Amino acid sequence: MTNTFQIIQSSKVGLDSKESYIVTRDEISFLRILGADPEWQLMTATASEDDGRTQVCNEPVRLIEAALLLGVEIDTNPKVETDWKEREYVKVCVIKQESSEDDEAFDKELKELFIRFFEIYDSYKAIKTRKNSEMCDLYNALAIDDQGSDVYLSDGIWLTNDGSLDDRGRV
Repeated sequence: MTNTFQIIQSSKVGLDSKESYIVTRDEISFLRILGADPEWQLMTATASEDDGRTQVCNEPVRLIEAALLLGVEIDTNPKVETDWKEREYVKVCVIKQESSEDDEAFDKELKELFIRFFEIYDSYKAIKTRKNSEMCDLYNALAIDDQGSDVYLSDGIWLTNDGSLDDRGRV
């Protein structure tokens, strides 16, 4: 199932970007790509397309966690931000096609990146069903320092260094 995604041009109005694409699977948008050749920003999608052809992923915590884990895995220091409607999204990484890189190699690299994203997304276990050791592993993967600082996941949920969750509500 991880190989069945598509990258299609976005019809979303109001995005401040010369080029806009979405990464979809089964008419669900998961990721958004904004920018202009040769550099784009990869982030999670927060809204459905205006033309109704795709709907945004309806599991935001799962989406955000998968994007954060992908960013950690590829060492890009992913960040959770909010859009103008206060919806949370993850800025995963910058995608850049180097002038020396041909289109075929660039496309292969992107395909591998998106396959890995969907592998992470598809292997997701609901936080409440995980064992404490899995939650500690998640904390260790997402922690940005070794000070034991809590890690913000999404929707007001924080992960502590002992693997427990703290619901502080949305700010």
